[in-house]
Formats: sequence, C-alpha cells, structure tokens
Amino acid sequence: MQNESTGPRSITARRHRVQEYVRWSDVDVSGIIRWGTYVRFVEMAETELFRAAGFPYATLWDRLDIWLPRVQFHLDYRNPARLDELLDTEIWVGRIGRSSIRLEFLVKKPGGDLAAEGYLVIVSIDRKNAKSVDVPKLLLDALGPYTSPRPSPAPSPRPSPAPLPAPLQQVEREENSKGEGTFNI
Repeated sequence: MQNESTGPRSITARRHRVQEYVRWSDVDVSGIIRWGTYVRFVEMAETELFRAAGFPYATLWDRLDIWLPRVQFHLDYRNPARLDELLDTEIWVGRIGRSSIRLEFLVKKPGGDLAAEGYLVIVSIDRKNAKSVDVPKLLLDALGPYTSPRPSPAPSPRPSPAPLPAPLQQVEREENSKGEGTFNI
C-alpha cells in the first residue's frame, strides 16, 4: 500500500490518497471486485488520512478520550475493478458537524476511470457513556486542510412568487386551541 496527500489547500480540500491492489480474496469467481471489498479500501484510506493529519488511530482514542464509530457507509458502484488492478482511493472531509464527520471518497482504476464513489459518516462519542460529544478542536484543526470549504449559499434561482388572485387573497387562517391551523375561505 502506498499513500500520499494531494491537492491544493486554498481552493479545494486536500485529498489523501492510498493505492492498493485488488487481491485474490477481494474478487468473486469472475475476477471482479466484490462490493464489500470497498469497505476495506475506504477504511484503509480513512486510517491513513487520520495518520497524515497527526492522529493515528493507535493514539487518537487516548489523546482525545473519544471513539469514532462509523454510523453510515454509502457506495455508488460505477465501473467494475478486476483482480490485480492497482486502485487509487482518494478521501477527504466533506463536512464536519457538531459531533459528526462526513468523509467523501473516490476509488479510481488505472487510467483514472471511476470504479466507485461515496461517503462515510463517523460520530464523536464519549468513551465512558457512548453519548455523542463535540468533535474535539484539536481534531478539527488537524483535519482542516482536508476539509472541503462550505459553499456560500447560492441565490434563489426562482423569482419572487406572483401575487395570489383576488379570491385566494381572502383566505384566512384560524388556529384552534392546540395551535393547529384551519383555513376558511
């Protein structure tokens, strides 16, 4: 396995990249990669991303007193990878919430064709009670170079709605004692 960090820091997130061959145990009888093998490729890339950010998993748990369980894995299969192909897995932080981190990934075949893409969500939880906690600032700072910038809100592509016809302007809303609305014309 080879790994490296690639990509400019200022315009887009730096992506961490690992390379791994499709092994005999990764394929079905036809020699095509099994769906579940992508979990291994992405887990390897995730581990190396955290190592590159200064938080190898061997020490992260004790340093930050958290666990980072995986709570969601989404994969879009694009193109079959075959036995002995050297695949590039690129991974970066797509979004960081209060307690969650969404890692985006691409798996590319030799020549750059996309084999698969998707995302993985991990959640920061307290090691003692397993309750979600804020992602520690040290980790936020370390993952900063690998985090996609948040896009600025785009202006609404829709024009302002046209005024309602006169009969519909007379609709009144009444609320009952539970705060539920009913409409009277």
